[in-house]
Amino acid sequence: MNLDEIIINIDFEDRTGLGYEIFEVCEKNGIDKISMEVIPDQGMFIKMRAIEENKLTFLQDLRGIKGVNKISFRNYMPYESREHKLNTILNAISEGVVAVSENGEIQHINKLACKIFECASEEALGRGADELFGKNPPILETLQTGRSHRLIERKIRRNQKFIRILTSSDPIVDSKGNVIGAVATIKDFKDVEEIISKVDLKNGLTTFDDIIYQGAKMKYLIEMAKTVARGNSTIMLRGESGTGKELFARAIHMEGNRANAPFIAINCAALPDSLLESELFGYEEGAFTGALKGGKKGIFEQANNGTIFLDEIGEISPSVQVRLLRVLQEGTIRRVGGMKEIQVDVRIITATHRNLEEMIKKELFREDLYYRLNVIPLTILPLRERVEDIQPIAEHLLRKIAKKLGKKEVWLTTESINLLKMQAWPGNVRQLENVLERVMNMMDGQVITLQHFYDWTDLSTPILKAENHDGEEFTIRVPVNQQFPSMKEIVAQVEYQVLSHVLKEHNSSRKAGKILGVSNTTILNKMNALGITSTVK
Repeated sequence: MNLDEIIINIDFEDRTGLGYEIFEVCEKNGIDKISMEVIPDQGMFIKMRAIEENKLTFLQDLRGIKGVNKISFRNYMPYESREHKLNTILNAISEGVVAVSENGEIQHINKLACKIFECASEEALGRGADELFGKNPPILETLQTGRSHRLIERKIRRNQKFIRILTSSDPIVDSKGNVIGAVATIKDFKDVEEIISKVDLKNGLTTFDDIIYQGAKMKYLIEMAKTVARGNSTIMLRGESGTGKELFARAIHMEGNRANAPFIAINCAALPDSLLESELFGYEEGAFTGALKGGKKGIFEQANNGTIFLDEIGEISPSVQVRLLRVLQEGTIRRVGGMKEIQVDVRIITATHRNLEEMIKKELFREDLYYRLNVIPLTILPLRERVEDIQPIAEHLLRKIAKKLGKKEVWLTTESINLLKMQAWPGNVRQLENVLERVMNMMDGQVITLQHFYDWTDLSTPILKAENHDGEEFTIRVPVNQQFPSMKEIVAQVEYQVLSHVLKEHNSSRKAGKILGVSNTTILNKMNALGITSTVK
């Protein structure tokens, strides 16, 4: 006995008992009902199995029911049509998508997720999420707590190998706010590695317009950097830690003819030799234990036609130096464990704070590699050698930090700015930003005074030596009895002695203020606070 599967759509007038009578007709004609759905303004849909010879009688009986206006055939039930549309949408998304029900069973999985997890949709549907994602998956935590998760790395063992993914999850809630399911998006980590630098840098690449300065020294350096940026020669950036070498590298990339291609930065000191080598040059499948199936592209391949910034180049090992020299000489790379030469077109910018010349003498750095990298050397001056840039940089950093902390914009007093200019700043801009962020976290007002720096940072007024007109010096002395005085008392002593000496030489508050870099009013206020009695003009 052959049963045909059919779907009918009944257009009806609503009345009491209509549904019961339709079911009676089904029973009378031996109809096996599979599913039924009623949609306002669209009618009743029934999916059923029926014997071929019973279908005609069944349809005649249905039409004889009072209130049944029209009967038509359909290819899909409404829910099947919705499911088909949903799957089409999910399969068009460039990420894997998995949705689970309230009890944690997988209800939906798109083709890309099946590809990432190496399974068929039939294998996954109806199974628990932990069978697919492994123990304690983030999607089940989202289901239990209602909290979303973003880009959590997971390593899953499937088919005798590890699959590395990044997953994000969000709760599905009903109109009353109850969690009735959860959905996760999945990215294959191999794909993420190839695009992460491009995505990050399109959002955050710096141009020379973003570099803050006002002094002639930096202006000259930037003009020179803009000129060399238009070529393809290797550039070596020299300078102390925190001077902004990577900032310059990004600006050079954006100024040149490779601006629309990838820019990838890597800190050579942050990775062990073996990992640095595989990150730079990539590796073939089976090159070492844990190597991904299909191998992996290195940074040189990912940055093809673009720019690579190798920070802390002085830290690379002799073996990596040899491989890097080959790239510069031949324009080709060879993956770890591979035999094939791969052509690459990459501009290299390096940076170091080390004395490479001394390292060459000690045979710690290859001389031939040095000359390949040092075609165009650019030295970024430390803050203490461009004091005129400290104020605009500090004011820029304050705006940036205020936005980060969600605070109102703050200002520096003239005395505070002068204090910043008097510091040596061994950590340069990075140290300056750290100091300003610490003060902004601690203060409530909108004006940063000297006292804020004295209370919450290590900054202090340097012990000075001052010259008389005849070239003699005087030394500022701080009296120490059985124990050191407080920092506040030391500062007061320094200010007292310096101000007294200057006023002795120049009996004018305006002249004293000009010499010490503060206003006339500040000098008068300090004299009053410190008890300095003098007749000044």
